Amino acid sequence: MNRQRGFTLIEVLVATAILALALGAFISGGARYADYARYIHDRTLAQWVARNQLVQYQIAEQWPDTGTEDGDTEMGGSDWRWVAEISESPDPDVRRIDLRVFRIDTNSGDPEPESTALLSGFVTQHIDPVNAPGDNAAEASADDAADYGSSF
Repeated sequence: MNRQRGFTLIEVLVATAILALALGAFISGGARYADYARYIHDRTLAQWVARNQLVQYQIAEQWPDTGTEDGDTEMGGSDWRWVAEISESPDPDVRRIDLRVFRIDTNSGDPEPESTALLSGFVTQHIDPVNAPGDNAAEASADDAADYGSSF
């Protein structure tokens, strides 16, 4: 009798089932990777928005009042809402600013409920320099240096 060699139907079905499971896991992993890449992209842009806003507070001539301020901006082709909570610190010449950044949903126009980034920073009051280099004021005295915690 001449016996044919090859795979049986059951062997082919088992191999196909194993391949389907492996491909399903591979596709699921790829989808998670794509979601994470999007999350990192959004988080990076939100951090840039927060840093830009903190710099705006730092270079502003007006000392920020305590309380909450907010605004909208565009970064990287997306719209963002930032919310700044400005509070006093133990030093009267320093304010703490906590910035939260939210992505604005393109469909509804509303910010997402969870913030994408949180950045905390501090700003100081602009004070006129005393005895700054280049001015015509007299040299700093030892008493002036002691006021700033330094000694000659």
